[in-house]
Amino acid sequence: MLASYEFKGKTKEEAVRRACEELDVSEEQLEIEVLSYGSTGIFGLVGAKKAQIRVSLREALEAGIDEEKPGTRDDTQEVAEIAKRTLEDILSFILDDATVSVAKSPHGIRLKIGASNPAILIGRHGRTLDALQYVVRKIVRKKNMTKVGISFDVEGYRDRRKASLTQFALRLGEKVKHSGRPATISPMNSYDRRIVHIALKDDASVRTQSKGSGLFRKLVILPQKKKR
Repeated sequence: MLASYEFKGKTKEEAVRRACEELDVSEEQLEIEVLSYGSTGIFGLVGAKKAQIRVSLREALEAGIDEEKPGTRDDTQEVAEIAKRTLEDILSFILDDATVSVAKSPHGIRLKIGASNPAILIGRHGRTLDALQYVVRKIVRKKNMTKVGISFDVEGYRDRRKASLTQFALRLGEKVKHSGRPATISPMNSYDRRIVHIALKDDASVRTQSKGSGLFRKLVILPQKKKR
């Protein structure tokens, strides 16, 4: 089951733009279902309704690939150089001993950060790392229009976080199945929400749903509705 998210805007285009900004993906990476095109109401004031869409990430992203288009070899090399240099400049203001290395993948590049005190760069639930990744992506994409995927890791944190969240999701899923009551997880970023969605997508007894708005939406695990 693909993770789905709902967004609103004055127009369908604005709702799509919001979806791309929050999930940090391009429109081509989304499956988009228009729930409502909205209406301007009377004179644009009375009875106006916002457009609403439901989106899901395409299979590559659901499988845990956080990158975009591979790009050409020259594109990837240029992006790697810009990203590495940009991240090194930012880290120089935070830690004296941080190092950055580049690892290539079929879908983009991964910047691996080494540091004597990685906790400073990871932050609570990886939020500092996510912020660094977001800023560097924006800077790189402003300098290079080719959307080569960029992801970060610090001392293997991403893999540990994925394993921990997967086990947490499975335990919570079992609890929901036995109690028959929904369970709400504290606000999470889109990467973490995808991990939970993926961990439970093959369990026919439960379903997952994102709620709220903003970068850190809540995720709810619900018992699957019984067919009549």
